[in-house]
This record gives sequence, structure tokens and C-alpha cells, in this order.
Amino acid sequence: MILESLRNLALREGLLENPDYEPKPVAWIIVLNETGNFINLVPTVSAEEGKKPKAKTFSIPRRLGRTSSPVADFLVDKSEYVLGIEPDSKRSEEDLALRLNKFRKPIRDAFQATSEKALTAIDAFLSSDEERQKVIERVNAEGYKSNDLFAFEYQGTLVHELPEIRQYFSLMRRAAIKDGAQCLICGMVAPPVDKHPTVRIPGGTTSGIAMVSFNSDAFESYGWLRNQNAPVCRNCADAYTTALNRLFSMNYPDPEHPGQTLPRRFVRLSSDTTAVYWGDSNPKLLDLFSSYFDTPKVETVGALFESVHKGRESGGDKSPFYCLILSGGQGRAIVRSSHIGTVDQVELNISEYFSSVDIGTEAPLPLMFLLRNLVLQGKLENLAPGLVTDIFMAIVFGGNFPRTLLTSAVGRCRAERKVTRERAAFLRAYLMRNQKLEVSVGLDKENLNTGYRLGRLMAVLERLQTTAIRGVSRTIVDRYYGSASTRPATVFPRLIAMAQHHVAKLKIGLQYYYKGELAQVMDGLASFPQILSLEDQGLFALGYYHQRYNKAEESSETVIDAPEAEEAA
Repeated sequence: MILESLRNLALREGLLENPDYEPKPVAWIIVLNETGNFINLVPTVSAEEGKKPKAKTFSIPRRLGRTSSPVADFLVDKSEYVLGIEPDSKRSEEDLALRLNKFRKPIRDAFQATSEKALTAIDAFLSSDEERQKVIERVNAEGYKSNDLFAFEYQGTLVHELPEIRQYFSLMRRAAIKDGAQCLICGMVAPPVDKHPTVRIPGGTTSGIAMVSFNSDAFESYGWLRNQNAPVCRNCADAYTTALNRLFSMNYPDPEHPGQTLPRRFVRLSSDTTAVYWGDSNPKLLDLFSSYFDTPKVETVGALFESVHKGRESGGDKSPFYCLILSGGQGRAIVRSSHIGTVDQVELNISEYFSSVDIGTEAPLPLMFLLRNLVLQGKLENLAPGLVTDIFMAIVFGGNFPRTLLTSAVGRCRAERKVTRERAAFLRAYLMRNQKLEVSVGLDKENLNTGYRLGRLMAVLERLQTTAIRGVSRTIVDRYYGSASTRPATVFPRLIAMAQHHVAKLKIGLQYYYKGELAQVMDGLASFPQILSLEDQGLFALGYYHQRYNKAEESSETVIDAPEAEEAA
């Protein structure tokens, strides 16, 4: 069903006008004359303001997909095949000469079949060390990368775009397929592909990875060889891989609007794991989806966030919403998981998530910015393996958050002795989702949970200390947060005793204020527990955060600290 929906996506968005060609960035155009002499080298790389330089995208013959053995692509390829050079000098001269010959052979075969003069010009160029050296000097002077693609221009036209060349390449691709079998995607009896087109998955090899591959006898069954174990016809293989490449691309060209690109359809979850998503229709949710997770602009999450508080209902779109979690490590594609929901349910789930991470300050930041607060130095690679994926799936499809989220948030608060807005947001979301607790957006004076009350008490005692001792270098939070949030009985009696000395240093008005605050917070605390559970440690952090950053409490303290308030007391 997933592969079928990917094929339908490619057809619906018009991605298969010519299934034998695919859009790829081509960095260099080599211009030749009738005899194969070098005329000019045209770089296509340009940079828009504020963006990285990138090469212009062209529709080129579909890549064959490389293994450890050298395989040349038709007419458009890297420098090691087109020129017999590479920038990092990893290969020997013999190896580079072999690649150059492999690139030349299919061009000669194509000329035998088509008699296209442009092909003789390219063959003459490839055979001439002198002409190739002219190009080599230019690219060395201007600088090139090992994965830059080179194409050829002849008499004002790109050679691979000539109609005769397009027709020839399509025939050659189909001639390589033999025998018939029932396609697993469309169900029709047709010759299956021997090798699936590659998909460029982040974290995988730059040349791309085959989604279906039987590269060992251990993966074969019932006497079938290689991809006969999972037969897919050429049309379906081209369609689903084209759809995946479109989903993984930031700038996939829009076939219906030249010069424009299709909307993004992926979210990077780690260096080698990515979520791609699509639907049977194209609701607004799909265009905004990525922004909810990794766009730094707060306003991009405003629509759904505001809908929770203003009582707006979802669009009611019952069409399917598909999501694949894919990794590209170690030279192969790994499908971590696949999920199917409905657009309206996903919209509701995301709205509920934004509501749960609201702590009353401003619109919540995207997921990736919240996650940076869970690790040392804000480096996402330091997160527990799979944590981001588990959180992402819980947000989108409504399941419980992983317990590792609670462990990480509580652990960072304890390690840094600081409760940030981002950690407080995650703690509130976890406790509401997993523990089914009613956790208020701001300070909740009626909450009798021991952990929450102790967190509030810690904040009041800290404020009392900093009011009594101006410019204190290390507060009680700096010294005792870890033990206070885990083993309250060992710390709080000492802190209460210290508080009496701090109160004695205050003016009369402030003494009344803080005594009242301490009495209100400690009301219902019969004793200090020996230990707090992990969930109660989360509530401790929330109680501390709510009390510490409660604007109403700050303003009331300011009023009572005024000279006239002291005189009144």
C-alpha cells in the first residue's frame, strides 16, 4: 500500500513525464564543436542571497546506481568518468583510465544505433588527451567537487536532451529487462527490473541507495534470483523511487510550473534518519508540516497553536496521511517504520501537542529547538538513539512519549540546576500525555502534589535568599537543586532553618510577605519525603519553574517592597 501510494503521488504531481529521465543538479557544461574540440566550459552554480551555492537542475538520463565496481552513467557523469580526474587523487591513473573507457563505450554504442553527430564529437573529445586537458586546466583553476556532474553541449543543445538520444536511452533501459512476473505494486504481469533506481537518502551514500536489493544468497528464497524475489515492473520502480527522491528533496522542480519547486515533504530526525510524508490529496497541513518541527520562525507554528485556544476545529479531511521513517547508513536503505493515519487526526494530534507544551509565555518553538535543551551544549547528536523519532511519532500519531524524554529533561535540569522554558514545556507535555495529569499552564496554587509543592518551595526559598543577600554568588538552587529534587528529606529541613535567618534580615513588610508565601506553599506538606519518583521530579521542576517565573508573584513583591508599603506595615 505504501509503494502504491508513492507511485500514485508521482503520477498525481506529474513527476513521470519521462520516466527514463530524472532531475539532477549539473554543475558544468562542456561545449564542443563538430570535430570534438573544446570551445567553452560553462559553470551553472549560483548562490541566492543568504543561501548556499547550488548547481542548476536539469533533466538527465536516470542514474544506474553504483556499487563497489565502476559503472558509468550515460552522457552525464562525474569528473572521474568524463575527464579521468578527481580532486582528491584517491584513485590510480589506471583506475581513472578504466572509468573513462567505461564512460566512452555506451556513447559509441549509441552512435552505432542512432548515427547522431553529437555523439561522434563527444567520442572525439574523450579520445583526445589534448582537448580533455584544456577542460581539466579550467576546472582545476575554478575548483570543482568530486560529486559535480558534467554534461555536454553541441550546437547550442545539451546532447542528452536531443530527441534521438532520449528515445535511444529509453529503448536501452527496456531492452535490459527480460521475462515476466506479477508486479508487487500494480499487479500487472510485466518484466521486473533487475536493479531498482536509487534514492538519495540523507546519511546514505551520495550516489543513492536502492530501496530493494538482494545482494546475497541468504536473502533469496524458492530458487528466485536477486530482485525476482520481489518483482516490480519498470514503470512502478521508476514511479515510487521518483516520488521518494521528490520527498527527500528541498528543491525538487515543479513540472507544471517551470522555475518553481515543489513544497518540502520531509523532516530530518537525525544525521541518518529522516521522516518523509505525503497524502492522497494536498491539504494545507502538508505544506506547513515541516515548519512545526524544525523551522526557527515562531510564526510558522501559529496557525495550529492558535486553533487550540480559539476553538477552531480541524479541516475535517479524512484522506490518508502517510509517513515513512527511513535511514541511509552503511550503504543500504533501512525502513525504520511506516504509519498511516488521516489528515484531520494528524492535525488534531499536532494541535494537542502544541497545547501541551504551552507554558504561558509565547508560541512554542519547533520540536528541534526544544530538543536542544535536553543535551549538553545543545548538540542533537548527543540525544539518546531513536529518541527524536519516538517523540516525532508520538506527536504526529498520538501515542505516548518515550520515558527517555522524561529522564532526559529531568536529568538536564538536575545537571545544570536550571529549569528552562523548553524543559518545562516537555515535562508538562509528558505528564499530561503519559500520566494523564492535569497540569496548568502557569502557577497552580491548588496543586497538592508533593513534588510540585516542593518545587514551588525551592523557588520561594531562593527568592527569599536573593532578596535578603543582594549579589549572592551561589544560590541555594546552585548548591542544592539536585538533592532537593531527588531526596527532599536530606535538604529541606536545613533550607527551612536557613530561611529563618534570611527572613530576619528583611524589612518588616517583606518579612510578612515571605512568611505568608512559605505558609501557603507548605500548607499540606506534613513531612518531607525521603525520595521522589522520576515523575515527581518532573513535577518538582514544573513547580519550581511556575513559581520562579510567575509574573503575578514578581509584581506583588515589587509592590510590597516599596517604601510606602513598609510604612503601612
